Amino acid sequence: MELGIFVERLQNKLVINDQKLEDIDCKRKELTKSSQEVQEKISALCGEVQARVGAAGEALKGKTVVEFSKLENELSSMREEVRSDSLVLCSELEKITESVGRGDEDKFDLDECWGRVKEIISRCQLDESTRKMPSFYHSKTLAKVKTSDLGYLSVAEFLPDQFQLVLTSPMSSLMVASDMNKVICTVTTSQQFTEMIQANIKFSIKNKACKETVPYCKEECKLSEDKKSFQICFLVQRPGVYMLTVLLYDQHVNDSPLVLRVASKDEMVNEEENTTPEDEEQSTSQPVTPEVARQQEPEKDCLVLVSPTVTKTTTTSPTTQSRSSQPPPSAVPLRRPVPLTRAVSAPSNPISIPPPATLLPPGPLNLSHLSPGGKLSGLRMLSIEEGTKPDSLHKPIGMCLLQNGNIVVASTFEDKVKMYSPTGKFLTLVSSSESPFMRPSDMVTLQSGQFVVRDDNRLQVFSPTGTYLRTLWQDKGQAKCYGLAQDKEGRLVTIMDTRRQKKTDLLFFDLDTGKLARKIEMDDIITDKSRSKCRFLTYELGKLYITDLGLDCVYVLDPTTISVKVFGSTGSGPGQVSDPAGLVVDTVGNIIVADSRNHRLCLFSMEGKFVCNLSLSPEARRPSGVVLDKENRELYVLTL
Repeated sequence: MELGIFVERLQNKLVINDQKLEDIDCKRKELTKSSQEVQEKISALCGEVQARVGAAGEALKGKTVVEFSKLENELSSMREEVRSDSLVLCSELEKITESVGRGDEDKFDLDECWGRVKEIISRCQLDESTRKMPSFYHSKTLAKVKTSDLGYLSVAEFLPDQFQLVLTSPMSSLMVASDMNKVICTVTTSQQFTEMIQANIKFSIKNKACKETVPYCKEECKLSEDKKSFQICFLVQRPGVYMLTVLLYDQHVNDSPLVLRVASKDEMVNEEENTTPEDEEQSTSQPVTPEVARQQEPEKDCLVLVSPTVTKTTTTSPTTQSRSSQPPPSAVPLRRPVPLTRAVSAPSNPISIPPPATLLPPGPLNLSHLSPGGKLSGLRMLSIEEGTKPDSLHKPIGMCLLQNGNIVVASTFEDKVKMYSPTGKFLTLVSSSESPFMRPSDMVTLQSGQFVVRDDNRLQVFSPTGTYLRTLWQDKGQAKCYGLAQDKEGRLVTIMDTRRQKKTDLLFFDLDTGKLARKIEMDDIITDKSRSKCRFLTYELGKLYITDLGLDCVYVLDPTTISVKVFGSTGSGPGQVSDPAGLVVDTVGNIIVADSRNHRLCLFSMEGKFVCNLSLSPEARRPSGVVLDKENRELYVLTL
């Protein structure tokens, strides 16, 4: 290499380095500016939070002043009353003293004097020792504020909501604890697990039943070749509730935490002993041929009784088939007959006709056999006239199925509750002896056969015939109850929504005493309290299932461990809901949610994974209440 060329290359490199130094200095200035902007955003957020906390504190102090002022006014009024009584008594006593002093006590009219002081002497004054002084109890919401509660600092290319935690191992491997039993979960993304993502993502596994470390299978915890998924594998050696948490920047990825229940060997043996060979033989699906009939437009308000069957829709030439084994179930009219129907397209187009339906296996109702494309076939439709006539309904929302088969429905916007027979005949108007209903909606049948109705003001208990028995709870102007269920301990569970503080709690009432037995605060569960509207709930398999029509999601809460699973999002796509209403759960934990604004029912697995949208035949518009009769394997759907 010639010297001149070498010198030229050195000079060129120096020029390039000088340019790089300028670029680096510019980036350092931008870095300093960005750091200040981020810090200012954090400071602004903290200031807003502090302002909201301060405003909440001032509001609470204002309420304190009001409540103590009420007591002060009561005491002042009481003092004035006592003072006035004392003046009257002193006056009478002076009259008696003067009469005795004159020796005229025999002439003193004792009856007349007693008439003037009788009411005063007999009046019961307030025992100050029994008065409840207002007390302040701090909320647990702000007891532990973590950095992640404010937000997170994204230092890599992608965000937590671009990653999802899914269970990939077979459910059968999770049924019993064993030294060799493995659970495999996968964190997936449409992006990539870059080096920066790998450096900031972390996961943990805990067994709530014990404090021992859950062993990993390190050789099976690995990143895929395309860097779009990361597999997590661990052993389930002990029974209990396992919780897998995956965090990116200390924020949960989608569907984290994942909760898994693992049974002991003894529990599995007991379950297997309860299963007979006859049950296994009967679980074979038997095909039946559905009846295809002309579709009619239902009335606005209707009850659809459906039988869970698995069907697949195919497009064929127009044809009509009939049942070979039994005649088709007839419609039971309330106002007019409506036949069993199937979805039929316009005559000019091919007709969509379900092929032979497959009945679900006999025994306890398990909707796991329903797959994408599943259909619920209507046995009969009780079409009820819209209006305010005695046997009509006006925008009904809630219902319950009594043990004798009668159906109780809330005619919500008519402020009435009505009872119908199993065949749809109007029986009676359910009424309270205290005052009329105010927007009745939710109701539940108790284990005793009685039922509870919730309206805007009260929770009331009625006999199976609709006779008012007692009021369990009454609103005092600051809170409302929504949703009703009964847990395994026989307690009535409801959602308490406090208006001013925007606070949501679960209340457990002792039905015998009417007293509050337990309260679970949902502050740490609900992500956006300003938009949240928890309105429906049910209880099954030791868990509470709650729909939040404000945030368009479902909470699955274990009252024992307070662990919670959340699924669902806003929209009309697969697994999305809009104004979710009533929901039911089968014997193994599969969930049917009434997706009100999307005019459909959605089936989710016991893990909260979307399975399919269940099409109804006949179709349902704005489903609100749903009731599952597990004994007769029938689903009742109430539509608006």
